[in-house]
Amino acid sequence: MSIGKRNEFLVWAKLIEAGFDVYPSLVDDKGIDGVIGVSGKYFEIQIKSGANWVNQRGFKKEVLEANPTRIYLVYNYTINEFRYFTAQQILEEVFWSHSISWKLSQINLNKAMLEKYKAHDWIGFLSYLTAV
Repeated sequence: MSIGKRNEFLVWAKLIEAGFDVYPSLVDDKGIDGVIGVSGKYFEIQIKSGANWVNQRGFKKEVLEANPTRIYLVYNYTINEFRYFTAQQILEEVFWSHSISWKLSQINLNKAMLEKYKAHDWIGFLSYLTAV
């Protein structure tokens, strides 16, 4: 099983443990790894994981534009930390405006971006899901 798939299962388990409904997708061909449900609300989610924060791939502008409310959860498995973004936030972030249009579309979570989105960690993610 790939590292990415294992990390998806880790996220699903953490969400179930936190009391969310989790509906993993059988096929990831539309940029959706699954759907999360809470209090009658449902969110499309795409999970990205890597050994570091640099150049997280798979953030195509066209896919982001297809559903601006889709949530992207990025997991750095080396340090066990998360950051989440809606597609709209990624599209509006000037720092990523060029790299999401590259052939190998990506976002770079350098020190400045990690600090800017510090509140977008795992706890922030759970809070976002229950507040929206």
